[in-house]
Amino acid sequence: MKMKRLYLFALEVVPLELGKTYDDLPSHLTLMSRFSSELPPEELAVVVHPLLSATPPVHLAFGETIALGPKRVTAHMVSSPDEVKLHEALRKVLDSAKVEFQYPEFVGDNHKAHVTQRTGVQFDPGSEHVARAAYLVEVVDKKRMIRTKFTLNGT
Repeated sequence: MKMKRLYLFALEVVPLELGKTYDDLPSHLTLMSRFSSELPPEELAVVVHPLLSATPPVHLAFGETIALGPKRVTAHMVSSPDEVKLHEALRKVLDSAKVEFQYPEFVGDNHKAHVTQRTGVQFDPGSEHVARAAYLVEVVDKKRMIRTKFTLNGT
């Protein structure tokens, strides 16, 4: 039997280092919350590469800062029609790869684009950011390992 692995996808706000393991990721936008798959990271990257390589940079507009979710994390809310479209397209690709979403209630219509507050980093309402990369992140022993970086250049 194949081993189930736990993953998520993040849009770049602060560049993440490929191959590095983080206790907590620096500022990022979780494009797809945690899901499990029997695919190793290299194979999962191949599955999503056509979508992500065809995706242009994603424009993010910051809104209010609120307490979000059951853990009441401080989150900078993001408005981005591009991010919503990419989230939906990625969900369809992952569904075809038969992944299991850990929190299906935060996928699809209930996905809330946000950047969790990090010490010393502020995103004022009305400020903007362009995400030029996405990352495949594997969660191992509660640590986050950056497995693949995808450049968003829309080619």
